Amino acid sequence: MKYSEAKKQIEALSNKYSIDMEGNYFHVKYKIYEIAYVYPDERYKVCIWSKKIFSKLTFSNKLYMILSELAMTPLDERVEGKKHYVKIQDGNLGYLNINSLTGKMMIDSADEIGDIKTKFTDKGIEQLKQRDDIPLDWDKVRFEEANWPGLHC
Repeated sequence: MKYSEAKKQIEALSNKYSIDMEGNYFHVKYKIYEIAYVYPDERYKVCIWSKKIFSKLTFSNKLYMILSELAMTPLDERVEGKKHYVKIQDGNLGYLNINSLTGKMMIDSADEIGDIKTKFTDKGIEQLKQRDDIPLDWDKVRFEEANWPGLHC
């Protein structure tokens, strides 16, 4: 299970759950309180802060199953493929943007808003390089790591 999949499943249980990847641990919070985490550098290790409180939480059994599945996942399989921004020119508006609906290219900020895609895997970048409608000199662009600090633990 990937960190992103676990995050999505946990947050779907209740809007009171949230995930924080601070310090490279997969922290689960209920409201504002940390209730559990999964170790990023060891398999099969989940920490529950208070079993008494945890057992009373909404969907606690499902939550524990998700955390267990994540903890069982080999460390290198928990992360998404690294993503990169394609930096075309200097400044805050110098990033490759692709409209995911139309496929059209533009240069703008690194923000992914709506249908605009700005983060690309290595495979995605290779596919972009093959497109005739993206007139870039790929030897001159820069690639910046785009993963959320924590999701690439």
